[in-house]
Amino acid sequence: MKLPANLKVTFEKTKLDDPEEAAALRDAQLYAKSTVFGIAEQDPKSKAARYYSVPGSQAEEYAQYRIGVYAQEGLTMVGERRHSRAEVRPADGKSDGYVVTYCSDESKVAGKHIASGEEFPSDPGPMNLWHWTLDMVPSPKVDGLWLAKKVIVKGRASAECG
Repeated sequence: MKLPANLKVTFEKTKLDDPEEAAALRDAQLYAKSTVFGIAEQDPKSKAARYYSVPGSQAEEYAQYRIGVYAQEGLTMVGERRHSRAEVRPADGKSDGYVVTYCSDESKVAGKHIASGEEFPSDPGPMNLWHWTLDMVPSPKVDGLWLAKKVIVKGRASAECG
């Protein structure tokens, strides 16, 4: 996923000793990046977002919805979305996956109208802090790949991320 030069998605380094947890975190982060990639390419059915989510899952629907909102309005993103405070824990007894959480800060992101080039900068503060919770499960087809099955993104997340 190559983003435009004026758009960056960064992640704070998180050291995990367990290779499975590290892989689940890596692919949860790539799922988040794939939604930004889909926004940049203006494609709600982005192959990248579909690659990192379980087919037909809530996570796939969320990515399509989020990308679609931007595409429908003719908007894209510029700037840097920063991610931090990643944690990984085993899912409850219902699956063999992991729950991955992290924060994202969009205070250095601006919306941009594609047609006019007009930008709408963000302000620092709770409006631009997001807390992500992703249920990650192993891919049944690709060894070592973890897929987002469910994602909850809470806005105004200063309690979790501030």
